[in-house]
Amino acid sequence: MVIVKLSPYPRWPYTGRFRRALRDKMLIVRQSARRRPRAGVVFATTLAMSMLCLAVPASAASYLDSLRALSRNANVSAMVIRLDDMSIIDEINPDQRLTPASVSKLYAAGAALEQFGPAHRFTSRFTTSGSVSGNTLNGNLVFVGGGDPALDNARLWTLINGLRERGVSRINGDLVVDDGLFGNVPCLTKDRCNAQRVASHAYSAPLSSAGVNFATIQTNVYAGERAGDPARVELLPRGLSGYRVANDVSTGLPSTRPSLSVWRTYDNGQSTLHLRGSLPMGTGPYKIHRAVTGPAEDTARVLAAMLDDMGIAVTGSVRVQGNIGGGNTLARVESDTLAEQLIPLMAYSNNYMADTLTLDLAADSGYNRPLTLPLASQALEALADRALRENFPMQASAGSGAVLDSGSGLAVSNKLSARDLVALLSYMYRQPSLFPAFYGSIPVPLSAPSRTLKQGNFDWLTRINAKTGTLSEPVTVRALAGYFRLQNGGYGAFAFVINGTSSRPSLSYRQTVTAYQTDMESILADY
Repeated sequence: MVIVKLSPYPRWPYTGRFRRALRDKMLIVRQSARRRPRAGVVFATTLAMSMLCLAVPASAASYLDSLRALSRNANVSAMVIRLDDMSIIDEINPDQRLTPASVSKLYAAGAALEQFGPAHRFTSRFTTSGSVSGNTLNGNLVFVGGGDPALDNARLWTLINGLRERGVSRINGDLVVDDGLFGNVPCLTKDRCNAQRVASHAYSAPLSSAGVNFATIQTNVYAGERAGDPARVELLPRGLSGYRVANDVSTGLPSTRPSLSVWRTYDNGQSTLHLRGSLPMGTGPYKIHRAVTGPAEDTARVLAAMLDDMGIAVTGSVRVQGNIGGGNTLARVESDTLAEQLIPLMAYSNNYMADTLTLDLAADSGYNRPLTLPLASQALEALADRALRENFPMQASAGSGAVLDSGSGLAVSNKLSARDLVALLSYMYRQPSLFPAFYGSIPVPLSAPSRTLKQGNFDWLTRINAKTGTLSEPVTVRALAGYFRLQNGGYGAFAFVINGTSSRPSLSYRQTVTAYQTDMESILADY
């Protein structure tokens, strides 16, 4: 699995010729719409002339035909509205609550923006209860995790450099990682619990307030210079301890097709990184991330390797201890703003970031430790209830509420309806101080890394901001929710949630993604 480095990307990277083409395209669409009124508009006008006292629906057209056909063999909840007047363009079972997968991240983002604000930054620190004499710290060096969802090696280097700037080159004590902000977060989903023993991916990484690199081990793999040579495996940072490498990757001829399988196991207190495959000679690095077993313990090993590389000697042990408290701050490093962090969180659907952010909400509210995701997700459920009450008061008073047991959507117990999602989108749209950050974090298909979004017509690629959701077990889950720009410059919101059934658990890409894309493109053509 090749992992691309997360970085913010521009929302509308259009300049020059492309921007002019976009302008011309939109002009053609608007002129065409003016020349050719929709059938629903003609019908409504005729009816109004003959029956002036009868109210007419906002839209008489049926747009979600592909999804209606799919709903005969699958569970489908769908809703599309215009936000300015909350008129419904079309809907299917809008109040049926289904497993939403990663569109749950919209709630984590919305709740975090409300509680912290777009400009909030998370702080990681080095503290000590000892004293500095000359170049020696007499006492323990404590790394206090601040719940930064995107803490990485680069920021740890900055933190260690702050220590060097104070003249410290020797720690006469222990290196301690304090993960007490969340406490020891239990794994409550099958994927995360299984990953403690065997991890073949990065998405199932465990959670900690002191985790680094999204609680994954980073590895670069380089093919040899000659055919038959073994590949070179480099753990990052240099000198990282605690891992045994079982490398069975060979070097092939330049025409060799790259084949690389990597997984991490944990047995009897030992983590082993297994690599198999063949790579074309002279190629690399192939960048690999795999979930670690203990995120705070891994951060301790990463810091120990970095301190050694920077020439700072630690005479004592390296360990993890929660809730140390007190001490003087020796160095600190701040994260990107929350608004900036939400961009890669949404673009790459990063489960670790979303669930860490959810735990940050509970920690900031003073919940008892250790925190759990279902407990922390109560803030997300409260937002869901508030959004539904404000936008659909009649529906909010009936039936049970939305269920959110994780901010990432990795918990299959999450249950949301299309109306729940549209209510959230409408709620955030009406928060002028938060909407730019929220809207700007949701990918535009043309610039999104997700291949699911990149196939569609021009309107699909440029006029929607959408968050996808996908799960394969125990049934297929496909979801899409976000905003679209109307031809008149206004905004609309949409949500599609599709689940397989017990009798038909598996659904194909064509049945699901193609269905909601086809229907959405028909709406964009008329609106």
